[in-house]
Parts: sequence; structure tokens; C-alpha cells
Amino acid sequence: MKYLIKRNYQSIVKRGFIDENTRFEDFMVKLYEEVNELHHNISDENLREELADVILVALNMAEHYNIDIEKELINKIKINENR
Repeated sequence: MKYLIKRNYQSIVKRGFIDENTRFEDFMVKLYEEVNELHHNISDENLREELADVILVALNMAEHYNIDIEKELINKIKINENR
């Protein structure tokens, strides 16, 4: 998973959508945009792609802020299991 996260992040950086000046608010705007597309374009064909877009934005945000999202997901699952 870490390889895929880095690969995607690097491709977005290369295209100029993320750089050292990208702010938290920029990620939130993009995340909102993708969630909105998911919400308004629900069909069998679009659901997979739009959901992937939402996840990729969140993963890019984690990578940008040096968050080990795989570790955090495991921790969150453990928390949910213990509720």
C-alpha cells in the first residue's frame, strides 16, 4: 500500500497539483469536490471511480503531512473493534 500511496502522490506532484505550498485548506477543497462528485454521480459505472478519487485525495493529504496512514488505519480499526 505504501508503494501505491507514494506513486500516486508523486504523479500528482509531477503534474503540479501539489507542492510544498499546498495547504490543508487546499486538500479540504479538493476532498469536498471529490465527495460532491461521488454524491451527485452515483451509478454503477461511476461509483468505483469516484470513491477511488475520494480515497486518493485523503491518501495524498496523509502523504503530504508525513502521516503513516496504514499505521493509523490499523490503530483506528483496533479502536473500532474495542467499542
